[in-house]
Amino acid sequence: MNFNEYLYTDYQDIELIFNFYVSYLSELSTSGFQKEKQLQLKTASDKFINSIEKITYFETSKREDFMELLKDLEDELFILKQIDRKPFLLKLIPFVNSKNKQMYKVQDAFHALYSATMSLINDAIQKEYLYDNLELGDFYIPSKSNKNEIIELINEAIELINEDSAITDKSKKTLTNHLDKALRDLNSERTNWTRFFGKLKEVSVLLAALGSMAGNANSLYDAITKLEKASIVIRKTSINISYNILNEVFNVQNMQNIGLLKNTILKIEDRTPLNDVSDEGISE
Repeated sequence: MNFNEYLYTDYQDIELIFNFYVSYLSELSTSGFQKEKQLQLKTASDKFINSIEKITYFETSKREDFMELLKDLEDELFILKQIDRKPFLLKLIPFVNSKNKQMYKVQDAFHALYSATMSLINDAIQKEYLYDNLELGDFYIPSKSNKNEIIELINEAIELINEDSAITDKSKKTLTNHLDKALRDLNSERTNWTRFFGKLKEVSVLLAALGSMAGNANSLYDAITKLEKASIVIRKTSINISYNILNEVFNVQNMQNIGLLKNTILKIEDRTPLNDVSDEGISE
């Protein structure tokens, strides 16, 4: 990702924004605070702090503290720039050449901003991931689902959308971009499953509407089938069935009931607007 792509990254793609900004700060420091990197500091920082506000309950004081640290760094960099502009002979006079001392001040201001950045990221991750995903003890653990098979099915859905002749290229790009975001969520170390399922469902609803209006749009319905199969894969590979767990979730009276529950849980059928989605070919 380049700098312009970073600036136009959707605020929901918080990990992309966080990773790029932290990487940018690291490059700013290791480059010796090169002029080109300095010019990007304010814009990059604004994008970062705005993304924090979009995804979490943000305390005004935290924004103010962050912006104050940013201004401190900008001020120290400005002083460093002024020292670099001094005539060469003045730089040779003892005590006049304070560049080294100023560089220490720049580094101190930078470390303060970097620490504040990491603190904000940790707070955002806690609120975004720990309080957003649905949990039901150890019965439902989507992180254990077969991600490789899910990714393959979503990519197949993207191909089917791109092959369709009933909708415009702009419509295809909008739909596939949404699925690309779902894939980025899925590939994240901390997948936001609530957001992931929401993206799949949104695309499925739109595909159904487009398909019904277009009439002959079999590839769109085939794409829905792929997305529904992806949901089935998650269901089949994320449900944890054991005696203790089922007793925590259900009012189970005896082993016979548990056996019945085991069979029932994995036989629930998901449906597309036109056809049943078969479990055939989906791994357990």
